Amino acid sequence: MRIWQVKFEVYKSLPSFPVPGELVEELQEKPSYRNEGRLRVNTRGGQLAYTLEGRGLFIAGKKQYALPPGKAFFHLHNDPETVYCYPPDGTEPWKFLWISFFGETLEKMINDIVTRYGYIYTLPRSRGIIKKLEAYRNYRGVIHTMTPLAGAKLVMEVLASLGEKFEKEQTLDPQSNLIKNAQELMLEKLDENLGMERIANELNVSREHLSRVFREQTGLSPHEYLTRRKMRYACYLLRDTNLTCKEIAARIGYDDPASFSRAFKNEIKISPQDLRITGYIPEEMQ
Repeated sequence: MRIWQVKFEVYKSLPSFPVPGELVEELQEKPSYRNEGRLRVNTRGGQLAYTLEGRGLFIAGKKQYALPPGKAFFHLHNDPETVYCYPPDGTEPWKFLWISFFGETLEKMINDIVTRYGYIYTLPRSRGIIKKLEAYRNYRGVIHTMTPLAGAKLVMEVLASLGEKFEKEQTLDPQSNLIKNAQELMLEKLDENLGMERIANELNVSREHLSRVFREQTGLSPHEYLTRRKMRYACYLLRDTNLTCKEIAARIGYDDPASFSRAFKNEIKISPQDLRITGYIPEEMQ
């Protein structure tokens, strides 16, 4: 049973922007209430649902998660691994708030967030995104018109709220600080032929430990990261200055211009000369 709802309508929506669908406060108390992703193959987009009172149940694959007050789940509507329902042993009504959203780029964003942070979140009700969503009760029963930017902002506020706790923990993680310090050191010394042994020594860790943690947290080896940053800098020097390839090579720690050209073409897929002519910098390097 829907207690109240607000439907969002984005005026002249932009295809690449995520849009909110509807926001609903719902009450369920029957054991028959059950939504399975595998039965919703034609339903696009996703949702965040947050328990206000009582208890719900979320299932992802073989794992089951209780949803008491303060707990939320986040998923794609048609994720075949997920089910949410009134718990078979439930004894009181389950009241929850949910918001749906859609968009061409949104499904990948949801998959990325679920892959990194999971399906289940703990969110405060008295502040943050849940407080903001509950305030929409004032618009209940109407269609709330929004601009594309306002709609995308609301969706992104929902998404951003999910990673805040995890990202705050990462900033306090000694290993995260190690990688941050390593990256800062690399960027400070782009003009040097900086080896991993020297970086590890300056950070007082072993080369093996640095390499392992760096790849775990960035998906790249320290050498791959450093090379990518050097070549990104070289792209802008080629496009925006009149420096020769020899001078640019020296600025990013290459003694031999031929070695720089080979490394540049291997990373950017075009030669330094071609980039200078076209002025095109690949999107992943911008």
